Amino acid sequence: MVETYVLLFIRRCIFLSCFLVEKTIREDGSQSVVLVDDKYQIVEEVALFLNYLEKRGRSINTIENYCRDMKEYYTWLSKEGLKFFEVNRRIMISWIDFINTEVGNKREKSARTVNRYIATIASFYNYFESIGGHLEENPISMESNNMNFKYNSSKTFDKSNMNVNLYRQKERKKRNTQRLFRNEIDLLYKGLSELTNSSEINERNQLIFRVLYETGCRIGEVLGLRVMDYSTPNPLDKVGTISIKRHFPLYHKDHSIKTNERDIPVSMELIYAIDDYVINSRPFNEEIETVFVSHAYSTLGNFMTRSAIEKVFQKLSRVSEIKCTPHMLRHTHGTELKERGYDQIYISDRLGHNSLESTNKYMHISFEAQSEAYEKMILSRSDGVLE
Repeated sequence: MVETYVLLFIRRCIFLSCFLVEKTIREDGSQSVVLVDDKYQIVEEVALFLNYLEKRGRSINTIENYCRDMKEYYTWLSKEGLKFFEVNRRIMISWIDFINTEVGNKREKSARTVNRYIATIASFYNYFESIGGHLEENPISMESNNMNFKYNSSKTFDKSNMNVNLYRQKERKKRNTQRLFRNEIDLLYKGLSELTNSSEINERNQLIFRVLYETGCRIGEVLGLRVMDYSTPNPLDKVGTISIKRHFPLYHKDHSIKTNERDIPVSMELIYAIDDYVINSRPFNEEIETVFVSHAYSTLGNFMTRSAIEKVFQKLSRVSEIKCTPHMLRHTHGTELKERGYDQIYISDRLGHNSLESTNKYMHISFEAQSEAYEKMILSRSDGVLE
């Protein structure tokens, strides 16, 4: 059976060039990702594009995802017998069909999945269009000043600064299921104290939960925190600082920062809780400087990975019967800040977003918050403020 699979793979490679995503380590210890062909030669134009993304501050995980999308695209190019600069808008329809019929499980994909592949390829061509190389036309997007936007056949809109994606599919809006409420937060936090027989592991897991909920950080940023990344406890201050930094070399790709370095104001109580864990409960390993480490005997004091903490949240969700993921705590943090009147600019900076548009998806205001705001408006009217 194994020989049959190998033979099928070899036969496929005869007709199609096989592309692989490979990880590399530079001399400075930083990680990078490249796309290689069946002769193990780096695909140069993809390497240039990925290097551009890295300079734009994209994380290694994001760059790897881009590279995997490019792998599928170059497989399609091989099937069509095309170079990337030979593709035109008419042929791109075949690429959409390939996504649905050949990629992954070879079943029709959701609009969101198709749009992700399209966005990757659009970024790739936009990059080469911006540097003025190779392309006669951008096959997947174009500036709107090359299109005729009309309204009632009489008014023409000026959208000269906007790029139009010609193949983007309409996505169904999903009901927000990411936000948790305060009673759920309390139950989940309490539930963490009962997941294992080890009080130190439960303490660590509760602290990770607190940092995620009180900072809105991504799980990779929390797992990558190092002991020098939080401010010194000071009883005279009410606010401390957690610093999200890029560290080289990384212990693991799961610790990479997706977007911006930043300093996050937090309560001094949280700073004391982190410091207490580091001093009194955290297993010591002189080679590891992350705040959160493994308490298991076989990996005592080693850094943690995403899969380890995801298992904790999966078990917590089953025991508490409340679905909870690290990202849901981030989502909840952003939503609660908005409900309490924080300016969107501050929220965006705190969450580490590159744009305010990224912040909008966290802004799901609860019915209770809307009711409270409306009640305040009614009271203000009765006091004559609006008269």
